[in-house]
Amino acid sequence: MLILADEEIPGVEHYFGSYGELIFKTGRTLTHEDVCDADILLVRSVTEINKVLLQNTNVKFVGSVVSGTDHLNIDWLEQAGIRWSAALGCNAVAVAEYVVTVIAALQKKGLLLNKKSRAGVIGVGKVGSRVVEKLKIVGFDVVQCDPLRAQKEKEFISVPIEELTDLDIVLLHTPLTTDGPYPTYHLVEKNFLQKQKKGCVLLSAGRGSVIHFPDLLHYGQHLIWCLDVWENEPMINLDVLSNAMIASPHIAGHSVQSKYRGIQMVYEAAVQQGIIFDKKIPPISFPRAELSFPNEKMDWREVVLQVFDPLEITLFMQEAFRKEGPAVFDLLRKRFKRGDEFGFISGRGGVLGADDLALLKQLGFS
Repeated sequence: MLILADEEIPGVEHYFGSYGELIFKTGRTLTHEDVCDADILLVRSVTEINKVLLQNTNVKFVGSVVSGTDHLNIDWLEQAGIRWSAALGCNAVAVAEYVVTVIAALQKKGLLLNKKSRAGVIGVGKVGSRVVEKLKIVGFDVVQCDPLRAQKEKEFISVPIEELTDLDIVLLHTPLTTDGPYPTYHLVEKNFLQKQKKGCVLLSAGRGSVIHFPDLLHYGQHLIWCLDVWENEPMINLDVLSNAMIASPHIAGHSVQSKYRGIQMVYEAAVQQGIIFDKKIPPISFPRAELSFPNEKMDWREVVLQVFDPLEITLFMQEAFRKEGPAVFDLLRKRFKRGDEFGFISGRGGVLGADDLALLKQLGFS
């Protein structure tokens, strides 16, 4: 069996190494010739899975180790009889924790400190639900917008997007869709942007094209932009990048644990679908990471920012693009590692009050 994998997917050897020959390629530039003889194809969101890539190949199973599916032409895969799986929700913890770090960074800059701050979360699935939990822990009142979920769950209250106003922060966590009753492609455009009050934070860590970036430039200058995902990656809009308060190269979900969780979920799906037989391969275990803090008074924000500081990434990313242009995008994704999730971190030093310690425990720190 020939297994072809994106070279940026960790853990492939652990889960698939005993099932056949492994070949690694650059995911963004995969060609039909590259995949022609593969039986299993393991990809990330940078690889478009469609007829052009896979027609008349040996591929029997496509495993995507990321949460989204907009890079998969699912209709064509099913028509072609090619089985597939996506690691839905594998990065939910990491994205929610990224949101916490952004809020901590903004609050250290004097923003979002109102005790009655209101957050609007658009898209409340596996990731958005985790984000809602974290927002409530750090003191936000939260309204939710997810009409599809409201149709399935009678008790779920979804505020229509037209009524999302007077918010201090808007967070986007929808999949990218272009059809159906509630398409999300360019969901955030002129009308939505103009309704938001001055100083509202717009935080996007789902899919870039949920925002219409030309409209953001023309009608969203009164907002504070915090962007992890971008239209036309890696050829992103440099004017948007320059005007963002926080910018990162699509790494919100890139914790150590989320990456390995993704390949584990794909492995389990391949077993369940009969592509490979179950060898009872155990999950990868992770040692606890330890951070050392100065022996001085700290608050929960300073602890969180020791784990990951999005403002540092922003400065580096903006400078790198000024010098090297969009070609640097994928290099930045490789360079900036989110590290461990809160639940896998221990700390030494630091003087924290009881309230801060309790809040950190609620956020996932042990």
